[in-house]
Amino acid sequence: MRRVAEDCPEADLEVFAATAVIVRLATRLIQDVEKSVHRPAGWNYAGFRVLFTLWIEGELEPRDIALYSGLSRAAVSSTLNKLEADGLITRSRESSDRRLVTTRLTDTGRSRLISAYSEDNARNAELFGDLSESELRLLTKLCGRLLETPRSPND
Repeated sequence: MRRVAEDCPEADLEVFAATAVIVRLATRLIQDVEKSVHRPAGWNYAGFRVLFTLWIEGELEPRDIALYSGLSRAAVSSTLNKLEADGLITRSRESSDRRLVTTRLTDTGRSRLISAYSEDNARNAELFGDLSESELRLLTKLCGRLLETPRSPND
């Protein structure tokens, strides 16, 4: 904080502190569950996000998977290749537009995702274990408000 205050006196230090702690927390959570849950399940965090998105939303085109999962289209494409090779998803062309591909979970993918999600949820419960139920609800509410802020037109 001192360095930011010295070099950028116009900076809002409370916003800086909030941003820094949220980024650090998100990074810690992702790294922890990737190491303890997702790698042992046979995929990385991007793989989990793609599988989870398909589980929740149903069959989707890759561009929609990217939108809903927050991953880039390139990351989704690479991840889908691996998940398909592992028999966790299928892709098919069901439109006259040959560029459009529909992606679905296989039964194996669904089963493995549900098992991994149970572990993921239990691990996250441990990581948030120091918060009371009301603190966890407040954290969720505040972060949700930030996520409702309209994105810039470039996004």
